[in-house]
Amino acid sequence: MNKSLCFFLLLAGTALADTSRWSGTSSITFDGTSTLHDWGGKVEAKPFVTTVTTDAAGNPVKVEATVTVEVAKMDTAEAKRDENMRKAMQAAAHPLITGVIDAPFSAIRQGDAAPATLPLKLTMLGKTQTLTGRISRWKQQGDKASFDLDFDLSLKKSDIKVPSVLFVIRVGDTIKVHAAVSLKRNPS
Repeated sequence: MNKSLCFFLLLAGTALADTSRWSGTSSITFDGTSTLHDWGGKVEAKPFVTTVTTDAAGNPVKVEATVTVEVAKMDTAEAKRDENMRKAMQAAAHPLITGVIDAPFSAIRQGDAAPATLPLKLTMLGKTQTLTGRISRWKQQGDKASFDLDFDLSLKKSDIKVPSVLFVIRVGDTIKVHAAVSLKRNPS
């Protein structure tokens, strides 16, 4: 095959693909345990953009987004616990938590089924780990979509060291993270 034909086919394939941008918001809750009692908190992600690439038939083939949370805005409704949490998360040196989604759509949805999983790279304290979230309550109507995303986060794997209180009260390793995500397609 000559070089001109290869270039034309590559150019034609690129022209057939399309991208759409969706403005996103996410309300996040996080829940943990300790030897004394369970605890939880909440935070809003900064507004973000999700890019969806589709093929010539309009089927999604790739999803990309970067979602950012400010550690200082994480709130457990108890000032002392918030202070300790920010200290353990080294908020002054690492003020942001970043989730990056860059996945083929086949990793998110199989066939005509509703999306079920979402692979993401989560960066905390300068360390990136690969996680897979579980999608539930998927809804899409026209230019709006929403879903819930849940995943477990290990404090140990995240290098978050929470000191014990009075040498007795310890925080459990697993934090359950829940994100309610809303997306709205931007006009072309």
